[in-house]
Amino acid sequence: AMIPVHGKIVSAATKGGNADWQLNPTFGRSWENNAQIVSGGFTFNGVPTDVTDNFHTAFERTTAEIGKLNTIKAKIYTEMVLDQVTLSLGVPEPSRVYDAEAEITIKLLPDYSLPDVYEIVDIIHEQKEGLVDVSGTSSSVQKVQCMSDSKRDCYEIAITFRITAPLIHDVVAVSAMDIDRRITTTYINDGIGFEGEPLLPLLTHTMYSKKGNQHPVEATHLTQPDRRYNVWNDQHGFVWMKNSYGSWFQLTHAGFERLQDPDVNVMTRTHSNFADLVEQEKERARQVFDSESIKSKVGESFSHDAPVRLDKLDDPKILEKLKIAELAALEYLKRY
Repeated sequence: AMIPVHGKIVSAATKGGNADWQLNPTFGRSWENNAQIVSGGFTFNGVPTDVTDNFHTAFERTTAEIGKLNTIKAKIYTEMVLDQVTLSLGVPEPSRVYDAEAEITIKLLPDYSLPDVYEIVDIIHEQKEGLVDVSGTSSSVQKVQCMSDSKRDCYEIAITFRITAPLIHDVVAVSAMDIDRRITTTYINDGIGFEGEPLLPLLTHTMYSKKGNQHPVEATHLTQPDRRYNVWNDQHGFVWMKNSYGSWFQLTHAGFERLQDPDVNVMTRTHSNFADLVEQEKERARQVFDSESIKSKVGESFSHDAPVRLDKLDDPKILEKLKIAELAALEYLKRY
């Protein structure tokens, strides 16, 4: 469908040299003078939020139900011609938009035969799993006022979509790019948590092993109960995990205890990582002073005369210092 929008085609030569970045699209503030020129730059299910920083904006975490339709609107101001708008879901953290779990890109095409008209020519989904229901995604674009008291016109891109499973990360990002590839990506903190029963089938994996020539090949069937966690169950009730190299290992009781223990700076002897901490401290001490490097052999007998000096204990100043140190130690013990 042809969707009318407002905006003139502006030559890239309007600004040149080092100021070209000032032509970047914006969801909130002007790149030229940092003035707030767009209100409600991000809207989720009818609730608008002002983008007060072009890189990221304060957004209190909200939730949405898996399997239900949700609509995100991005209001964009640009003097140039828009090429595409992208919604990134499941971003690990601000600055890592390229690691998003799923992306929806809306491709736009200006109709040069009709002034101020755009056509949505494609909706592209980028995802490793079917986290976004492709058949349920739709989009529209319309001309709106950038602000209620402003004469500027913006483009508001609406994306309606359905999530099929919980995402590992909550942060959301919106990106806008013009035909000269000027791009702005704004991160929406703290994102959206999608909750509920997943619509996707559980992930499975089968491993084959053989203990010896006299034994048949055994199959281990693994199922991941929740895609957000690196925990898999086999048909015998054992728990497995996958390391960063793609290898599988069975989780022992000790390994399970390690997962249960919280990450803390100070650990007691009952903490599963206490032994590792001791070894780390031993290694740190060895790097400072390694007694093995200075040891030497002595004969069968060895003696050394050292004079014993007790006369210092008769000094009143020394006795006073010892008394103060003892009182300080007692006070410390009482306090802790």
